[in-house]
Amino acid sequence: MSMEQVLISDLADQALVQLCQELKGGDERPFQELVRRYQSTVWRVCYSSFQNAQDAEDMTQEVFLKVYRKLDTFEGRSTFKTWIYRIAINTCRNEIRYRSRRPQEASSAIEEMADFLPSPTTTDSEWQRLAQRERLAQALTHLRAEEYEILRLKDIEERPYADITNMLGIGLSAAKMRTQRARQALQRTYTQLAGENYVI
Repeated sequence: MSMEQVLISDLADQALVQLCQELKGGDERPFQELVRRYQSTVWRVCYSSFQNAQDAEDMTQEVFLKVYRKLDTFEGRSTFKTWIYRIAINTCRNEIRYRSRRPQEASSAIEEMADFLPSPTTTDSEWQRLAQRERLAQALTHLRAEEYEILRLKDIEERPYADITNMLGIGLSAAKMRTQRARQALQRTYTQLAGENYVI
């Protein structure tokens, strides 16, 4: 395929990836086009994780560095959009795991997930909120990748099931069941970490 014969912007994602794999960094234009197409999507994923524009910018750069390094492993079994989305999700998940060791920097998105957890019966306090946030961050790191991914889509980004089914390539009933099971897995892990016998 000659880039002189067709405009880079006219190529499908798969063709751009193939060019990147063939050129091996000899020409950055195909990769730059992929970045242009998906930069805003990746940024939104990162922003939903950290609710901070600078963090989102930094993580977006990290995601595209990983994408660049992993392009040779892309085999087209899923769409490029799904593939890059999963890299973004996993990159953010790993960063949340790292930050969970430093509670003062925990993601505000973690706090939003607390809506799906049992509430303590004791009087609320700042210490309890911090402790809950830390346990929730730890619980998230214990989830399987697919569990974390669907909670991110449904409960943090608040995407409709129609979008989720398209992005993950699964049916509607499977998406709903996977969401329910992921929430239950998060609740169980959180309860174990909290050392409380909450009813789910």
